[in-house]
Amino acid sequence: MTPRLLPLALPSLALLLAGLLSPLPALAQAVETTRLPPVSTELKRNKDALPYQQINEFLTKLDRYGEGLFRMDFKVDTARTTLPLEQLRMVVRSDEADHPIQLDAKGGFKLPLLPAAEGKTADLATNARPEQKVAIAGSLELNPRADTLTMAQVRQIVRVGFKLRDELLPWYLRWLFPRLEGVRVCAATPAMELEWREDGQLLGLPLPVGERDPKARKGTPGRACALITGQERWPDAARLIAPADAELSVKLQGQ
Repeated sequence: MTPRLLPLALPSLALLLAGLLSPLPALAQAVETTRLPPVSTELKRNKDALPYQQINEFLTKLDRYGEGLFRMDFKVDTARTTLPLEQLRMVVRSDEADHPIQLDAKGGFKLPLLPAAEGKTADLATNARPEQKVAIAGSLELNPRADTLTMAQVRQIVRVGFKLRDELLPWYLRWLFPRLEGVRVCAATPAMELEWREDGQLLGLPLPVGERDPKARKGTPGRACALITGQERWPDAARLIAPADAELSVKLQGQ
């Protein structure tokens, strides 16, 4: 595909705006509160969860060698969980301490990163009864945003992903980090392109769409998605120009 020549724009100053979050003013009068008796809930190890030592080891590798590019998001799979979400309580329990897990309204949560020694004794515990099931799903996500993505960053993501999986992760954890095929860009409209300067000219290259939308429900068309593998011959400085609703995700081998 041949880049098209874009009109040369005059340079302009970029203004960086920092938002300041001011605390709400203190109340003039103290509000009377009602103290409730503490509720005691018995938490037991979730027999359906992966041993926490393996989860903790994977999160440690991701944090230490992932160069800030990747994260793991966890969520309660409400379709397969028989305990109502509003009743579910979870904690990571080790010999040293309990680490409570805060669930958001949709069942999303973060898992604590523990020292290796503590991780060996840790378990994921819930208040589910023996006849109840708690299903948890984890997804590998990208930290970079679409409005900051460059070809250099795509190549970094692919390179670090390969190193993590094939060189740093032990064989029994590699299934948690499949091989990456590239970075997928999805948006409601297919107005996505790469832009860079060459010999003083501003060049733009529309990205072909046709990738499957990983968030599309069965039977729905989904968003327009394009794939950048990092093997393209475009320069490192080429940056993504996409709609404001564009999202990035990793395309894993076989998806």
